[in-house]
Formats: sequence, structure tokens, C-alpha cells
Amino acid sequence: MKKLTQILFCIFFLSSCSLVVSKAANIKDIKQTTGLYSVGTKRMVWVDSTRTNWFIDGYGEHRKLMTQIWYPADNTTLLRKSKYIDNKKALTHTIRLQGYDIPEILTNQMGSINCNSWENAEPLLGTTYPVIIFSHGHGGLRTQNTNQVEELASHGYIVIAVDHTFDAGFVEFPNGEIIYSLTARPHDQPLVESSETFYTRFGYRVDDINFIINQIDLFNEYDSKIFSIMDKNNIGVFGHSFGGLTSFYAGYHNDRIKSCFALDGWFLPLPDTLMVQDIKKPIMHLGQNNKGPTQFWKDGNFQKMEIFMKKNSSLSIIIDIPGSYHYDYSDFTYFSYLAKILKFSGDVSTTEMANIMNHTLLDFFNYTLKKEGVIDLNGYRTKFPKIDIIYHNTK
Repeated sequence: MKKLTQILFCIFFLSSCSLVVSKAANIKDIKQTTGLYSVGTKRMVWVDSTRTNWFIDGYGEHRKLMTQIWYPADNTTLLRKSKYIDNKKALTHTIRLQGYDIPEILTNQMGSINCNSWENAEPLLGTTYPVIIFSHGHGGLRTQNTNQVEELASHGYIVIAVDHTFDAGFVEFPNGEIIYSLTARPHDQPLVESSETFYTRFGYRVDDINFIINQIDLFNEYDSKIFSIMDKNNIGVFGHSFGGLTSFYAGYHNDRIKSCFALDGWFLPLPDTLMVQDIKKPIMHLGQNNKGPTQFWKDGNFQKMEIFMKKNSSLSIIIDIPGSYHYDYSDFTYFSYLAKILKFSGDVSTTEMANIMNHTLLDFFNYTLKKEGVIDLNGYRTKFPKIDIIYHNTK
């Protein structure tokens, strides 16, 4: 798979040489949220003492995860805006590990991106909010879909994102330790491994989700106020690409996950035995389903995804956005029109892509976790005429 960090470089290469060029590139901040709530965010390190840090020996005794949580915040405690990327030097090094010799100055433009969330703000007390877990794509970052995460939090959700250690592009811990990907390869060369090895490391991603769900029950040890506003009986999960497969696989095996949403998910590794099973819970896929000249996924990816979605006896929806590209389903093509010039982004405007993702995600989790509203497919066709509804079972 192409690496998200390569896209970040290409977008910011032309936009960081000078202030004039930066303005000409029209660098966008994270999209303004539309919900009633201000958004707070906190970073936390969690250690899973039941697992080694990686499936290969020599990489640490216990699994260590960097997580970030977003939540409705008390307006009187908003002091400092959150950064989109914590460590620009690590981003530069990640790009170099993938075979691109990029000067550090070219990634400094990342510092110009403003988020809507506020560092360490106090949570808004008085009610409880459903919890949603986010899983990034291969080589991605926990912040890679901040547009969607902040929008959900502004509408009354608690969102927890995790850097899947050794599979994320890089992870920086508060003590300064930085861990880079062990699965990325220079210039998009494929990772050669046996099926057994693949599913072992894939299992680490799935178990990261299960571990986070267990930590929700123990959250009083981390932050008693956020713990008090968590609706622990209504938990959803969503992810992009490899994170989409991670979300659905975790959702099938973990009964505490009530609903799952995938953004252009990677389903080709889905085991054939699971592909024909009934997940029996609401699921939705928003992504490419077109098989045109620019085809990111092989046909087998769509076939497996559709079989799995259609076997589901509960709510099941597949929506295609014709003309979209794989990375349009993350933040990374949103920041500048240069993404389209450099052919990383498709024909649909990045603002419209963000609107479609935000709208459908919010409707889906409102309906499945809060039992509010409806999923109005006819309304989607009117509001977003570019979409194509491939399949729906709205039982």
C-alpha cells in the first residue's frame, strides 16, 4: 500500500518553501465542527502486560500503546489548542525510512494546521456519551482522521484512537521514545511474509482494540471525570483501510462492540470462513467500489467485502463515492488542492468528501449507539448526488 506519509510530503513540499507559496497552496485547517460541544483531548500511554510488545522477540516485554481521547469539554477550561502532529522530526524520519530523502524544513508546514480540540480541557459533566474507537490504516497515525473524530466528539461522543505500535508510521511517547514502523517498506515494496506471520501481526491490531475496550472499564484509574461520562454499554468502532478490516474483525469477535463502520476498508485478508458468517450487528462501508482505470483495490477486495456485508442479518449498508481515491478517506488529501495536482486525490472535492464522511458516520452512530434519528438513504442521494448506494439492508 502507498504510505500516508509520502502523501504528506508531496502535499507540503510545494507549500512550505515560503509564506507566499504556502498561502497560494491554500493550506486548510481541520474542518470546523458542527456539534454543540467544544472538544477536549488528552494523550495517554497504556501498557498491556498480557502481551509482548511485538510478535517478534526483542522488541520489549509488554505491549505499549499511545492513545488519544477526544470528548465533550467544559467551555470554561479551554486553554491551548491541540497539535495535529506531535513530532515533525519523526515524520521526516519516517518519510526517509520509506525511501524519500526529504529535508526537515519541508515537513515544518505541518505546524500550521490547527485542530478544533483543546489540550487537557476538563470534560463536560452531567451526562454520559457513547464511546467510539478508531483504528488507523497501515503505516498511518492515530490523528489521520481528525476531521471525523472531532466532528463526532462535538456531537456528544467520546472517541479513543490508538497508534498500533510497530504498524503505525511512528509513535512518540511522552518520555521522548519514538518507535517507527516495522511493516512499512521503501517505495511501496510489498511486505513478504507467510500467512501465519500476517495473521499473527494482524492479531496484534485486533487485540489492541480489545485491550482498549477493557481499559474503558478501568478508566477511573486514568481520569475519573472522563470515566464518569462514558456510556460503557454503547461502544462502536471505525477505521480506515487496514483499520476498517481491524474494526470489522474485532466487531465480529467482541460482543461489546455494538456497531462497526469502515472507510475504504481493506478486506482481501478477511478469512474465507469469516466472510460467509453473519456478524449480526449494524455495519456500514463507505469507500471506493468502482472498478475504473484508477483502481486502488483488486476486485477480490470488493467481492469479499460485499459477501460479508450481504451475509449480515442486521443493518448493512455499502456506499460508493465514484471518482474518490483511497486517501480521500483520511485527512491527508484534505489540507491542500496540491493533492489533486499530484494525483493523490480523486475527482470529488476534498471538502465534499469530508462532509460525506462526517454526515454518514454521525448518522450511523447516532442510530446504532444513541438510538436517535434515522439513516435516510434517499436523503443522502439528494444531499450528496455523487454517491452510489451499492447495497442496503435496513432491517
